[in-house]
Amino acid sequence: MVSSSPRAQARSQHDVDPERIKAYSEQLRQRKEAEERIAAQNEFLRTSLRGSHKLQALESNPPSSGTAFVNDAYEDDTSEESAQLYAVIDYQEVCAALTRVQKALGASGEAALAARVAGAAGALLCPALRTALATRSAVLTALRHKRPGLAPPHTHRATDRLKDCMDVLGAHTSTGGETSGLAAELLSILGGLELESLIQAHDQAAALLDPACFSRGKRHKTGNNYNHKGEDDKALTAHSPDDPSEHIKIIKIEKTNEPLGATVRNEGEAVIIGRIVRGGAAEKSGLLHEGDELLEVNGVAMRGKSVHEVCQVLGALSGTLCVVLAPRRAAPRAPPTHRVLHVRAHFDYDPEDDVYIPCRELGISFQKGDVLHVISREDPNWWQAFREGEEDQTLAGLIPSQAFQHQRESMKLTLAGEVAARDKPRKGGTLLCAKKPPRKKKGKKATSEAGYPLYSTSGADGESSVIATIILEYEQEEILTYEEVGLYYPRASHKRPIVLIGPPNIGRHELRQRLMEDSSRFAAAVPHTSRPRKDHEVPGQDYHFISRTQFEADILNRKFVEHGEYEKAYYGTSLEAIREVVNSGKICVLNLHPQSLKILRNSDLKPYTVFVAPPSLEKLRQKKIRNAEAFKEEELKEIIATARDMELRWGHLFDMIIINNDTQRAYQQLLNEINSLEREPQWVPAHWLKHT
Repeated sequence: MVSSSPRAQARSQHDVDPERIKAYSEQLRQRKEAEERIAAQNEFLRTSLRGSHKLQALESNPPSSGTAFVNDAYEDDTSEESAQLYAVIDYQEVCAALTRVQKALGASGEAALAARVAGAAGALLCPALRTALATRSAVLTALRHKRPGLAPPHTHRATDRLKDCMDVLGAHTSTGGETSGLAAELLSILGGLELESLIQAHDQAAALLDPACFSRGKRHKTGNNYNHKGEDDKALTAHSPDDPSEHIKIIKIEKTNEPLGATVRNEGEAVIIGRIVRGGAAEKSGLLHEGDELLEVNGVAMRGKSVHEVCQVLGALSGTLCVVLAPRRAAPRAPPTHRVLHVRAHFDYDPEDDVYIPCRELGISFQKGDVLHVISREDPNWWQAFREGEEDQTLAGLIPSQAFQHQRESMKLTLAGEVAARDKPRKGGTLLCAKKPPRKKKGKKATSEAGYPLYSTSGADGESSVIATIILEYEQEEILTYEEVGLYYPRASHKRPIVLIGPPNIGRHELRQRLMEDSSRFAAAVPHTSRPRKDHEVPGQDYHFISRTQFEADILNRKFVEHGEYEKAYYGTSLEAIREVVNSGKICVLNLHPQSLKILRNSDLKPYTVFVAPPSLEKLRQKKIRNAEAFKEEELKEIIATARDMELRWGHLFDMIIINNDTQRAYQQLLNEINSLEREPQWVPAHWLKHT
């Protein structure tokens, strides 16, 4: 047994049999003919005989007598456009016509138009134009009368040949050798407008003299295309009406263990490249393009395989890939110059759980709050992006686009609503067969630091319904996708307010008090109230005292981030009070309900929201025991349930999460984060930067 060398084995692995190239070319030719045949049939159905000029003329002017006549309605209509395009124009007649038009315009007082016509007539007197028109008339006359002696054109696409010559000369000019000067001079001659016009005229004449042969002559590409030699080339050219080098292309790509960086889709049995991912081997090679059809990879035929099977084949390969493909017919589009879009994710995503992603290996997972840098939005359904901190990776990843994510989440909500409506008991049902909703245990109302219930709107003059409507606007269910963000650089003149969010009895008050001990750095916003001032109270220090009417007007104007009513008096924290602390150069510390966040985030204050979360049930129980605090098991479970609900509904608005298992550790973690806010840039909503 004779074994070949490793070099010969590697070469034979990537060499492509010319017979297979012929087979692929024949398949492409047959498919193209079938597509053209179907297109012609459809065109015939669209423009049937009812739209024929001949038939319409026959219908309007029926024959005067006789029952038998030649129905020429089935003859091909003469294209008026082509008849005018290739009509023989007499030079003297055109000059005489322009002279008559000029005189008529002058006689009617249109001197300006007459001067323009005179300019056109003067251009006709140019000897070069006269020669060109005479040549054109001679060619058309010879074609019309089928004069003998007109040989078929030697080449049918002289324009393409000219471009090939210019490409070769351009390569020589960059070498810097002895021939570079001559190549540059010849390149300037071939690039002249006169020669280009002459070559275009040649191609038009060739198309008129030999239309059938002209339709077969396609540009013969070089480079990475497979070029047959000798008799095989001639036989193949004569066999196919199209040059196979236009449709068959062989490329070689070096693939590592990473994905190739391209996704595919099925169009019938064809495997088409759907997208090229930035930074992958496919993009770096510049040889694969969207729309190309994969025919073969390392000898494995791709046609007829599903997307999953193709991914399995490509995923198992590494090293040099020999790819046979049919390039797309359309000219490559210039890549759009999209700016990089920075977004914060408002939902969790795992490509392994997504049945719609084109290629799971190219998908990137992220969590709510992660910042993503989107570098390509060409695909309406799948963006290409990097996760924050991973920009040094060469290969981008796929994430669902904002529109696609919004669409499928809307569909989920719609389906969930339909299921709920279907499962809902009918009105005629009795309480015996209808399931009662579980009665919720009446819990305590949310209260502010001052002890008044938040969002208690029991006004007596109709204002309460309007105020409640405002609150409900912020409780509508949203479809969360992405939020555009930008880098905000800290400024000494603007300290970002710190907002502590969390369930009751989790230690937010203790953390706020620890921060407020440093009165030179932290301060609280002075609340507003509508109750009368007491003797010992100082306006602007203890409270801002305003009338009830003014308080209700400020509620309607959304001047309060939180408000409530206690013993027939309004209390609340206003945006202006927070702004006063910020303008004083201090950090305003707030304990707010999550409902207040949207009003605060829509202001110019740029809050930093910290969610104080409980640990697990067991650790929370141990913490209470360690601190000698009395507790009930149901209270601990309610704290955890409330925290989960808060994170589910408003977690996309949290900038940081602190698990308060130990108050001292949680305080130090919070203080370190506040210190970094004054030194390091942060990603904030993009619309905030418009206020800076």
